Amino acid sequence: MFRIAMIAATAAALAAPAMAQDADDRFDGPFIGGQLGWQLDRQTLTVDGARASNSPSGLSYGGQLGYDARVGGKGVIGFEGSLTGRTGSTSFDDFDLRQGRTFTATARMGYLITDSSLVYARGGWANARFVVNADGETAAQNRQGFTIGAGYERYVADNISARIEYNYSDFGSDNLSAVLDADSRLSFTRHALTAGVNVRF
Repeated sequence: MFRIAMIAATAAALAAPAMAQDADDRFDGPFIGGQLGWQLDRQTLTVDGARASNSPSGLSYGGQLGYDARVGGKGVIGFEGSLTGRTGSTSFDDFDLRQGRTFTATARMGYLITDSSLVYARGGWANARFVVNADGETAAQNRQGFTIGAGYERYVADNISARIEYNYSDFGSDNLSAVLDADSRLSFTRHALTAGVNVRF
């Protein structure tokens, strides 16, 4: 029995460095993945001083790729690019608005609460496409803005992590006087709650 115990203890001692090394490699390197969730786009229209808001929501979907690096033992910094879309559209009295694709390029900073669990905040640039249809006339534009958010990510397998994340985006406002034949502006903001899975290399 003592011999068996010594063999087991020796095996555990030899395995420990390898296990520690595996933990050190987590959230350190490139990744690629997909995401799915809920997105609410709020548009506020001001026409000749009168304001109206609409907040439709829909299914968001897309993918992301990026790179993380471990810093200071428990810290993680990284960058990510994503491409997403959304179902549905917004109907105002005088026109319809459809949300198209969105590109983002963000940086993130996180802290490891365990060897396999990360809490983080992110922020950066966003570019969203919106299509306005009024009286059969269509006007499309790509709007520049910013996005900020926070999330939680955890390893669920050796090279696979899952996450949940909230993001807020602001795409400024646009002058629609030429489309609506009135002094009008339309502002764009967004809330999104998504779940994602990443394959890590």
